[in-house]
Amino acid sequence: MLTSTAAFAADRAPQPDGVTAAAAPADAGSTVQSALAPGNDAAAPADAIPDEIVVRGVRGSLLRSIDTKRDASTIVDAISAEELGKFPNRNVAEALANIPGVTVGRDGRGEGKSVTVRGLGEDFALTSLNGRILPTDGPDRAFAFDVLPSEVISGAEIQKAAQASQLEGSIGGNIDLRTARPFDHKGFHAAGSLEGQYNQFAKKGGIKASGVVSTTFANDTMGILISGTYNKYKFRTDNLGEYSSTDTFDVVTGADGQRSIAQVPNGGVIVPYFYSVGYVLGERQRWGGSVAYQWRPSDKFEFRLDGIYSNYRDYEHNHRVSVGLTPLADDGSVRWDLNNIAIDRNKVVTNYTVEPATIDILATDEPRNSITYQIGGHIDWKPVERLKVGIDAYYGRATDDTGGQNRFVVAGIPNSRAVISTRNNGIPDMVLTIPNADGSVTNRTLDQAGNDDLFVHYIGIQGQNISDRTKGAKLDFDYDVDSGILKSFTFGGAFLHRRKDVDVIDNQYTTAENFAGYRFPFSAIGANVVQSPQVTGILPNLSGNFPRSFPTFDINTYLNSLSRAENNPNVIDPSTGLPYPTGYATQQVVPDQLASYAIRERTWNAYFQINLRGDRWKADIGARYVNTSVNSLGYGASVRSYVVTGTGTALVVFNPIEPITGGGSYSRLLPSANFSYDLADGLRLRLAASQAISRPTFGQLSSAKDYSAAQSNTPVVTDAGNPNLKPVSADQADISLEYYPSNRFALTVAAFYKHLKNFVTTKAVPFDLVPTNQLPGAPASFPFTELTYVNGDSAKVYGIEVGGQYFMDNGLGFQANATYNHSRAKREGRPTTDLADAVPFSANAKVFYEKHGINASVSYQYQSRFVSSQYSYIDSLAIKQAPYHELSASISYDILPQLTVYTQASNLLDSAVRRYSTYTNVPAFYEYTGRAFFFGVRARM
Repeated sequence: MLTSTAAFAADRAPQPDGVTAAAAPADAGSTVQSALAPGNDAAAPADAIPDEIVVRGVRGSLLRSIDTKRDASTIVDAISAEELGKFPNRNVAEALANIPGVTVGRDGRGEGKSVTVRGLGEDFALTSLNGRILPTDGPDRAFAFDVLPSEVISGAEIQKAAQASQLEGSIGGNIDLRTARPFDHKGFHAAGSLEGQYNQFAKKGGIKASGVVSTTFANDTMGILISGTYNKYKFRTDNLGEYSSTDTFDVVTGADGQRSIAQVPNGGVIVPYFYSVGYVLGERQRWGGSVAYQWRPSDKFEFRLDGIYSNYRDYEHNHRVSVGLTPLADDGSVRWDLNNIAIDRNKVVTNYTVEPATIDILATDEPRNSITYQIGGHIDWKPVERLKVGIDAYYGRATDDTGGQNRFVVAGIPNSRAVISTRNNGIPDMVLTIPNADGSVTNRTLDQAGNDDLFVHYIGIQGQNISDRTKGAKLDFDYDVDSGILKSFTFGGAFLHRRKDVDVIDNQYTTAENFAGYRFPFSAIGANVVQSPQVTGILPNLSGNFPRSFPTFDINTYLNSLSRAENNPNVIDPSTGLPYPTGYATQQVVPDQLASYAIRERTWNAYFQINLRGDRWKADIGARYVNTSVNSLGYGASVRSYVVTGTGTALVVFNPIEPITGGGSYSRLLPSANFSYDLADGLRLRLAASQAISRPTFGQLSSAKDYSAAQSNTPVVTDAGNPNLKPVSADQADISLEYYPSNRFALTVAAFYKHLKNFVTTKAVPFDLVPTNQLPGAPASFPFTELTYVNGDSAKVYGIEVGGQYFMDNGLGFQANATYNHSRAKREGRPTTDLADAVPFSANAKVFYEKHGINASVSYQYQSRFVSSQYSYIDSLAIKQAPYHELSASISYDILPQLTVYTQASNLLDSAVRRYSTYTNVPAFYEYTGRAFFFGVRARM
């Protein structure tokens, strides 16, 4: 206690009125450590002990985070719970955004989902829980933070520099989340909250309830903690669903001044393939919890058992209107008014009319059924005075069972008209006109369309059953030498077995296109499917003239109506000239082996680290040896015979689908060194250097090969993975300066450099396709290209991070940080750009007040423009995301020491996510969610 509170002697942090060390309720929160000057290990004098300490709240959370950073043996940033069961932010990812160098990727539904550290995408970060690798419910390694209730997390650390004794697999940073434990708050404690939620845009509400109980017993040698939470809410999101640009058409002016359309490989005018706007209506439900048991019979032995469970359900219904806008119709005729088009200096077509145009009305169901859990045990044992042993073992699993549940259904209005005019910093104007009953196009608008106008078209049903299993074990030894500058040796090893299964179920090769081609309107089969517009005023925050409302349909009603086409003489199958037979409308949803894969990955680690210490400095130097083996299972159907029948067509016979196995292995020795020196009391310099790796995604390691493009006489093999890929490697260096003059003030500055090699990229590899049983008289081989993944590209990343916080006696406090990041990525065959998701500048600021039972805060986050993807549909154009601003606020009042009421608000600036393909009049993505408000009551005892 003397050590943990010494610095409060001269600079005591104020408490909420009436809360002191003696009088504070035991449940108020964990005791806050002080900002004792680094390097001072001596106990403070007895008269330095204050009579009141911070026990909970924003101030306590920030102080604990600074203590974690200051006491770490390498460069670390941290966040901490404000009290038992109360994390600083509503979402774990958004809480991490308060850390310098961290930016959040949002899911478009108002929540943070992914995390980028120091300009490296989510696949370059390693996320663990209590030091154990978390399984993921997606097809790759990146952890989706939206599955994790924030109430079950008590803290998080991001280790930005490597140590030999820490887990490898991250170049961006190791993100370690921590669940609460009973010994964090000895004795009996309980807390709970009940909250109402309201989304201003959706005009819908939600509810959230959470609770946690913790107790210790048997003379505080044992303890158990149980937490649980439930959340259900509805939302609406408006979006630019698609704007897929192409530059494969060019406008040519002949000698006579007449314009014509020429098809070119690339470098033509820039125009969208499809342009669609719409909205999403959805409901999310999340429940989960954690449990922890601790047993510490003596100071030489401790056993911990803890687990976490999350059940996440997301049901989204997406409705959009979409129009294809390329200059040529399917029959090759020109459908642009070439005499009136306008083209700007960037070769973007800015004004044109498309006639005939087909207006598609789309409806999708996009469920997500995610379950994530992990359980693990840990032993800390000190068998002899100088030796500490740590033993850890765990098992985790994440699943998302939505195979065959995603539905993408289209109905369309052929022979319509679209007039397009682009807008800088906005989405283009698009005026749509639909045909009359006689086929003429005058001035009928889209919202007048009904069952006579909409024709059945495409029915896509698909989805993935994903399973990710992780099981691992660690054994760590720390031998205390304490001889001169040699403090200790740390050594040990770890094992991780990971199994990722992705099973795709769809109707892609069975019935998806049974009615494709706009064969008949719903009225022809006597079906009442088309509904009047359900949502009006789409994208209300944008100016422009584009569809703000449109008719739609219910997917079940659409699908059920199609049986009326069977044996119906009013509708004829154009491929047979006969009515559709019985059962033709039934959708056949089957396993799609060509898109499925299974990856088994085993990793062994061994490390040795020397820990050194002097009067005002400490250091460690060591290396971690890593051996990883990969076994990959994919599928493919090789070509039996191949005969070209025309331009864009071929008669292809495939062999039966067969499993394709592959794999590889690699070993790496990853050295690391860390050094810190106390330049003065409260002023610490840190240096770090290391080599690190980040593994390829699981999809890239698939051994599947898909030859189906051959059916359209397209000589390319797609989805060709490479199970022998090697990890991306990096040489990295860090320097930081940390200043802690008192417990109320902290300032840190850090700089970093990373040189990445062996980036995974897509490469076109030529080869000769040799059919296994070619027809007589046909060529024996065909020149083909395989699009596969290879190592080879490189990148450099460097940046500066600055952060600080200051507390005043009157209850005010300030926290702020800023990060500058610069990156350049060299890509084979493509222009050099910034690294994807590397935000050049980001900043966070928080102002808060804690006194007299009031806790109020205002938080602001800013992200500058950055490259979201290094190339779009057009290789020469990178997708860039416009600057993003986020403002949130909260206020609470302690009615009683054990009872608090609160209200919170997010996205107060009504911001939207906007991306464009290099030029601001070539949009790529737009998503708007509106403001959200929360109000509730929290009790503790």
